[in-house]
Amino acid sequence: MSVAEWVELESQQVLGRAGERLSHVYFPTNSMISLLSNLEDARHFEAGQIGFEGMLGASAGLGVTASAFDAVVSGAGQAWRIQLDAWRSHCLANRTLSLLTTRYLYVELSQMGTMVACGHFHSLEQRLARFLLMSETRLRTPDIQMTHETLAHLLGVRRAGVTLAAGKLQESGVIQYTRGHILVLDREALLAQSCGCFDQDLETYERVMSGAVA
Repeated sequence: MSVAEWVELESQQVLGRAGERLSHVYFPTNSMISLLSNLEDARHFEAGQIGFEGMLGASAGLGVTASAFDAVVSGAGQAWRIQLDAWRSHCLANRTLSLLTTRYLYVELSQMGTMVACGHFHSLEQRLARFLLMSETRLRTPDIQMTHETLAHLLGVRRAGVTLAAGKLQESGVIQYTRGHILVLDREALLAQSCGCFDQDLETYERVMSGAVA
């Protein structure tokens, strides 16, 4: 699209606030956007995650221009962006584009449901492994630039818990952690440490976006 603009996204950059109108629709290429749900006591946790497979602002194509969550860059990199009104016009004029956007919204909702269930029923070690798998996949690199404090905020747990869980993964040779950097050394071992939610999300995306579900 000629209206698309190539932009650099910086870590912790705020792209949207819950309840406020988005200015642009974003399509990450090698960056990652976290959708944060905020509680009254200023705590927050990650309710959704967007990488190269998705977009921020999909609901704009259906007429909803406000963000449901705070949208914050959790993995720096590049993205394409389009002014929100231009994106809405394209969706109204292109039925195929509108259909793909609707399918993606279904996937996003499904993945949010999985994330809620995962946070309730699975251990912190499993959730951390799943988060690192999602991050490695979406950032397209095994080198994840993220502190334990940021991880704790996104997972909605105490920093000490993340430090302990990450320490176990490092001791077993699955990851290597230095200040602000997590390097995935063994993806297969990380998959084994994770719950089945990661594979479930991938299967849902492939099935729905391919058109296998009417």
